[in-house]
Amino acid sequence: MTRTAKNKRADIWMPLYIADYLADTTHLSTEEHGAYLLLLMHAWTNDGCLPTDDDRLRRITRMDAKAWKLSCKELKSFFFEQDGQLRHQRIDSELIKARGNVEQRSAAGKASAAKRKAERDAKRLAEQNKHENSNENATTVATDVQRDPERNGKPSPPPTPTTSLRSVVEREPRTHSGQRTAPDACQTTAPADMTPSPSHRAIAANLHLDLQNELGMFLANARSKAKLSADWNAEFEMWLRRSRNFGNGRDQQPAQAKQSRQDAIASACDTLGVGSQYLNPQGGQHALR
Repeated sequence: MTRTAKNKRADIWMPLYIADYLADTTHLSTEEHGAYLLLLMHAWTNDGCLPTDDDRLRRITRMDAKAWKLSCKELKSFFFEQDGQLRHQRIDSELIKARGNVEQRSAAGKASAAKRKAERDAKRLAEQNKHENSNENATTVATDVQRDPERNGKPSPPPTPTTSLRSVVEREPRTHSGQRTAPDACQTTAPADMTPSPSHRAIAANLHLDLQNELGMFLANARSKAKLSADWNAEFEMWLRRSRNFGNGRDQQPAQAKQSRQDAIASACDTLGVGSQYLNPQGGQHALR
């Protein structure tokens, strides 16, 4: 008999309430105690039933004929006859309890088994979904490698622009005043016959610059650097303004103006009777102010 079949039977164990048993059997002899227990156990394992035949009952108790004849009446008094069989009231009630316990444990076991099965199924389904997702990812990577074997499964690089912003939006050249000029004007070099404008003359006079000297240096600088410009008048104007800051035009005057000033100072020295030693030896300027 398998373990599962045994667990479903209610007669594999029998409760014995010692206090109740002793209260009912204090008058029995030692042999009769053994015979009575054997009758109880036989009834428990046979659905609470005992045969009514004396010889069969004697064989169950393992007593000889003489001993059974003396004790059978007392032992049979614990049982009652029903449907041609002997039964025991306490045995019947305990069997009902035992069967109820078995059914309860069976129901609990089935519920527990169903719960474990549901958990196993959920776990197996989760593992199956995970495996399928990993297979899909592997298929995607394989497809990428087939499209581009040189990447070796690496993610596709982000798209890079094929043209710069400068090539998309062309900047239109402007003059110094901010006006738009034609693109071809940006390709001009410094004109060799460039002449100062009235604006240039005014700036040079205000900053005490030698205009012709500045113009020559400006054109030489532009040609040496192969400079291109859209507005050379504006470039020369900026040159003049920077010349003052860089010290190129520190009180520059035309050579004729300098010579005239020196002559005037020398004449004043002669009139005052002052010698030429008062002239500044570095610049020819008179020491007197």
